Amino acid sequence: MLLQNRISRSRLLLPTMVVYAIAVWVACGLVSDGLWLQFACFAISSFLMVELNNSNALIRIYSRMVSCSFITMICLSTFLSHSTSAMLLSICVVMSFIMTFLTYQDKSATGHTFYSFLSLGLATLIDVKMLFYAPVMWIAMYFYLRSFTPRTFVASVLGLICPYWFVSVYFIYTNNFTLAAEHFSQLVEYGMVADFSVVPNPAIVAICFVLTLSITGIIHYLRNRINDKTRTRMLYNTFILVDLASIVFVILQPQHYITLLTILIVTTSPLIAHFIALTHTRITNISFKAIVIAALALTIINILKLI
Repeated sequence: MLLQNRISRSRLLLPTMVVYAIAVWVACGLVSDGLWLQFACFAISSFLMVELNNSNALIRIYSRMVSCSFITMICLSTFLSHSTSAMLLSICVVMSFIMTFLTYQDKSATGHTFYSFLSLGLATLIDVKMLFYAPVMWIAMYFYLRSFTPRTFVASVLGLICPYWFVSVYFIYTNNFTLAAEHFSQLVEYGMVADFSVVPNPAIVAICFVLTLSITGIIHYLRNRINDKTRTRMLYNTFILVDLASIVFVILQPQHYITLLTILIVTTSPLIAHFIALTHTRITNISFKAIVIAALALTIINILKLI
């Protein structure tokens, strides 16, 4: 058995990655900078990635590569460890996927749809431009999950606006609507297209690495999807759709790299995990080693830049 297959199927992989993640976070300033809230959010989102994989059988063999890929990409993007918004967004995005996938071929799944878009609505409180992902999810529900109906559409809209019902109480109580106006005004604020000069070099490198894994995973899956069940194919089509939308958004407005990279990591994790766990050729084994070496190198370099 090739090295990539032995590692991807090992029951020690996830515990090892947990120890690795803790070490990286300590090096990034977990104790010295008090990143406890960010780390807690990271731990929750990592657990949710495990649940996302388990509840949907994303990998047809025993493998923890989905969650381990997520942990690896978050850890190499060390600048995300200091971003509370990024860590909170990761929880919202993963939770939205978990709820959305429960609606598969269920046209009466108004409850799960509501909770899915409630998670997305909470994400818009952190970054209002997350609203642009609502149409992407509607497209996925219509074409892939087969759960888009007038009822589920209404449920999704209610889920999106639900967080703002509670926030509006605060605005009414304080009679201060300036913050709300500033929040929604960001929807029409645009920077230069493909202006990567505003993105720090570590972020550009991390984005390029994640994009490479994304394209690798997408090409692999499109070539080998016939081996998966129909439901699994539809779930991966959803990941690919959101992944491609995120790539387009990164090109158009790279200044939002924190938000977009976080989403890219979530959607790329199952794709590259499928590639690593279910391929077994000499070339893919070499590719796996190259990925591991590159990830370790980027992690160490980015940690040194934080020190």
